[in-house]
Amino acid sequence: MIAANVPELPAGDSPDLILVPATPEERTASIKLNSIVWKGPLDVETYIAREDHLYNQRLTRDGLTCWILVDGTEPEGDRTILSSCETYQKKALLAHDGQVEDASTHGVGSVYCRPEFRGKGYAKRMLEELSRKLDTWHMEKQPRGRALFTILFSDIGKKFYAQFGWRPFLSSHMVLPARAEEPLSNGAAGKSVTRDLYAEDVRTNMCSDAVIAKLRDQMCVASKLSHVAKVAIVPDFDHFVWHWAREEFFAQELFSHRPPPTIKGAGNDAARVYCTWNRNFGETPEDNVLYILRWVYDEPTSQEEEQTLVQAMAAILRRAQHEAKEWGLHTVEFWNPEPLLQQAVKVLDPDAEVVHREKTSISSLRWTGDEHGLGQDVEWLLNEKYTWC
Repeated sequence: MIAANVPELPAGDSPDLILVPATPEERTASIKLNSIVWKGPLDVETYIAREDHLYNQRLTRDGLTCWILVDGTEPEGDRTILSSCETYQKKALLAHDGQVEDASTHGVGSVYCRPEFRGKGYAKRMLEELSRKLDTWHMEKQPRGRALFTILFSDIGKKFYAQFGWRPFLSSHMVLPARAEEPLSNGAAGKSVTRDLYAEDVRTNMCSDAVIAKLRDQMCVASKLSHVAKVAIVPDFDHFVWHWAREEFFAQELFSHRPPPTIKGAGNDAARVYCTWNRNFGETPEDNVLYILRWVYDEPTSQEEEQTLVQAMAAILRRAQHEAKEWGLHTVEFWNPEPLLQQAVKVLDPDAEVVHREKTSISSLRWTGDEHGLGQDVEWLLNEKYTWC
């Protein structure tokens, strides 16, 4: 229920407040409420249609829950939404003591409290309740019967969510401007061997069974070298399809005169390096970003291999810059760049620096593995843009 004037609101610590899954009607009501912040260039009805489109993707259709904080004394169907959020169930991997096991987790997103209700403790109460519920929510089929960690991405800095257990993790990125494509001067790994990736290419080269098996092996080895538990969100094809569904919906609404975007990334077969991206369309030019969702490559074993790989990455990034320009985007951005990728960016822009975010998209993880003998600390592997929710 969207109520313009609520005569009497309960206190944030009221025992009558409960956190419950929204009915379909209440989910739509919560989307209307948060549209003021997240609809971007869309009108409200189109924004609701986009959210329904995303809800029906493979990643989310069976694992998305819209939560609402309400007064439990109000009848269902006539409840005032005091605060709301969404959670997305995700496949994960956990590595510890030389073992790797399948796991399940939740990503938290769309945390919202309408402006006139802020300052009453509703968001705080919702997150306190949520942190307890998510440990066992839809975890009946898991061997441990619970989630050992959950993630979210804070747009209000590092302190607020930390008080509920979501600790901030590395949140950095590098940026390149969109630009018309030009071949790189040193051409062995330049434009001639960079190829576009379409959806099926991404499936084959970036999230095949062999790629996931290699990830498991890498996590196993890493867990033998360090007693700190390691976790990763599985970079399966469904994640990429969900991100692409966002851009394809926007493209249909904003660029109906041209075919939808089909180029989903770029790669270099000789260097065995690939990336996949999506296009983000916002309200301002600066919000229009081509985000690289994930990189896949093998660590080089010699200086010669390293230089070849860096040049191949630079050529792929040049291709991404061109694709951004083609779609009227402002920049190319990717998260938490490893040293090799930092070198590749420097090939294109010697002045580019790693940006450490302090306010927006702060990668945050709540870990409860210490309750199961897995230690108090945890490493988050593959903390890349594809994990965002």
